[in-house]
Amino acid sequence: MKKGKISFFRKVSFISALLLVMPGAAIAADSDFVAAVYSKSTGNVAFAEGDSDMSVREKAMSECKSSGASDCELAFAGTNMCISLARSADEKSLGIGAGSSKSKAQDEAIKQCGDDGAVGCNLHDTYCGPTDLD
Repeated sequence: MKKGKISFFRKVSFISALLLVMPGAAIAADSDFVAAVYSKSTGNVAFAEGDSDMSVREKAMSECKSSGASDCELAFAGTNMCISLARSADEKSLGIGAGSSKSKAQDEAIKQCGDDGAVGCNLHDTYCGPTDLD
């Protein structure tokens, strides 16, 4: 009888261990969508990653508005894409670019930042959906 109990507890422990490992993998796979929202008046840019298009749009919009901006608008949202932010050295100009890879989004953000003559545009953030998109 004692042997049966040990076996039962080992099975329960093994199953518990699997359940502890599996949710992390599921969470990582759920970040397939990305969104960026910005405010022209404040220059605030908010990003979100998540498991649905609507959830990332709402999360990014909420974050932008939480900074006190009333003119937040969607820049980009979707899946199988990256979104990047570049700011000028004086932080008066910004560019938000999107593309099918990190490098395409980053190149577009730098280009957008420099379009009005800004100098010293540097990358600040890049978010991808799915998160492992290159």
